[in-house]
This record gives sequence, structure tokens and C-alpha cells, in this order.
Amino acid sequence: MTLELVRLPPAAPEKPVKLLFIHGICTGAWVWRQSFLPYFASLGYDVSALSLRGHGESEGRERVRSFGLRDFANDVEWAVKEIGGPVVIVGHSLGGGVVQNYVKRGGRAAGVVLMCAAPPHGLMRSSAELFIRNPTLFRELQRVLERGIRNANLDIIEDGLFAEPPSPQLRRLFFERMDDIAESASRQLYGFTPFAPLPWGMPKLMVIGCEKDEFVPPADVRLTAIYYGARSIIVKGGGHAIMMDSNWKDAAEPIAGWLAQEFRGAPGGAA
Repeated sequence: MTLELVRLPPAAPEKPVKLLFIHGICTGAWVWRQSFLPYFASLGYDVSALSLRGHGESEGRERVRSFGLRDFANDVEWAVKEIGGPVVIVGHSLGGGVVQNYVKRGGRAAGVVLMCAAPPHGLMRSSAELFIRNPTLFRELQRVLERGIRNANLDIIEDGLFAEPPSPQLRRLFFERMDDIAESASRQLYGFTPFAPLPWGMPKLMVIGCEKDEFVPPADVRLTAIYYGARSIIVKGGGHAIMMDSNWKDAAEPIAGWLAQEFRGAPGGAA
């Protein structure tokens, strides 16, 4: 399985850890390219973004609906070995669930950032809340899960992804590059079978979410932080796909601050 790993070298004195970004559902490494990768590279981080199998330029797109969390955790393991050195993994949405499962299976990381991530207790609570708060979006997500992204009403999906209407250029970029849904992995994230590690099994951790996230609302972000004994940060005015939104720095800067606080040693000393 050939996987896409986009890498940018540090553009400032090198920091003691490297960063690996894991995308969410139906996307790929490309969601990080516009803002997050160049921003963190400018701060001195060696940065990489992985396209999980079946996504982006990685192989397996014709089988993406059948891949589960174990498959994606194996992809993360490969990427961490490929990068080398102490690595902090940033997982968004589905990617956050994948990272938790990677740790549960014994995967190593210097630290983890869960960003608008599937909570360790699963998505049942947030799905029930979405059904009550936004039944139109709830029904559309069920349609995507059953029939695939190409049968979706993208206007409805867009309202769930962004806090404000995206520019025509961003909308075109986002929806032209979307892959089909990883159905098996998505169903596993409901949590009927535990996919997350025990709280004490997680390395250094930051939990961040967004005020206007329709998919992983602030309540689940806070519950994730409580489970792991960490603090949570809620980005005011942020939507689920904040890494591509105009206010992306409101999420990137707190992550940069946490990294600077937690990893101050010489390279190789943060594993």
C-alpha cells in the first residue's frame, strides 16, 4: 500500500519534535497544505501530513469504504517510522479517532493533539444531539454513510463544515477533492466497541474543538478532555473544518503555544 506523505522542512531553527497531521473524513493531506503546514514549518517544525489509505494520493480509493480503524492505525505507524525522531501527532475528526486507536494498539508518540476529534466514548451522544439540533444535516450524513459522498447534497454538508460560507475557490477545492466515506471506520467511531486507550495510556495531550462545530460539538470536546485528564480549548466562532477556514490561526496558535510549553528540550529528548 503506497501512501502519500507530504513533508515540509523547518523554515526556522529546528524545534525538538516533529509534527504529523492526520486528516478527517473524506479528505486527505491536502487539507493541511494551505495554512497549517507552512505555518508550523515557519515556526521551526519539521511537518508532515499523511493521506490515510483510500484518501488523497494514497492507494486504495476503490476500497476506502471497507477500511477500518486498524488499517488507518497501521498507516499512522508507518508514517511515524518514516518520519523518525520524536513525533507529535495532530488528529482531526476521524483522524483523531485513528490516533487514539493507534495509541490503544501500542503506537508511540511524543504527544497528541486531538482537534475536533471523535471522542473516546464514541459519536452516539453527538449524533443524538445533531438529530435534535439539525435534523437536515443528520439525515444528509446518514445518506452519505449509506450511499457515499457523491450522492450527498453538498450545500447541506458545507453548512456543517464551515462556520461561515466559504469562498467559491475554497468550496471548489474542498468538494472537488473529497473522497468517498470510510464507512467501516466511521461506524466503528460510534463506540459500540471501544477504540480509545485508557486515560493513563495517552502521552502528553492537548484537546481543542470549535464553538460552531456541528459534528463534534464543544460538549464532546470537553468530555474528551475530562476522560484524559487534560484541559480543553474551544475556538470561538470556529467550524469543523477550521484548518481551511479564514480563522484557522485561532486554532493553530493555541497548538503552537502548547507545543512550545511542553517540548522545550534538545532534539531527540522528547520521545
